[in-house]
Amino acid sequence: MPSRRETLLTAGTLLSATFAGCLDIFRTSGSLQEVQVELHNGDDESHMFHLTLELESEIMDWESYSVDAETAKPVVITPPENSSPVALHGAVDDFVADVEFLGVDNIDEEYCLHASFYHRLDDGERTQITQSADIEC
Repeated sequence: MPSRRETLLTAGTLLSATFAGCLDIFRTSGSLQEVQVELHNGDDESHMFHLTLELESEIMDWESYSVDAETAKPVVITPPENSSPVALHGAVDDFVADVEFLGVDNIDEEYCLHASFYHRLDDGERTQITQSADIEC
């Protein structure tokens, strides 16, 4: 049986292999508009979530968000104009993880990134961050 402190990080690839090869023909001219993060607290008490966005040129300031028990809270991180994202870093209690954004330097349109940060998921034991990408915001 997993310990209460066990954590799990799952990070899907940002772009499917089907599209990744096609994007190689483009040169970077797109820009990240925002990173949308859904914070999910499955615990029976409120928790403080901490997030930061790492860019090629800098790491943005950490921001903290209180999420009530058994609720979800949407958060939007707006990076500086013409910035290229590297990773999203997150922490809640003693869980710290990140997800790398792969393949975004090949997108030639404006785009948004989406992530979900789950605390006490399903069986109440796991915490994880997942990601996806969407050209439309």
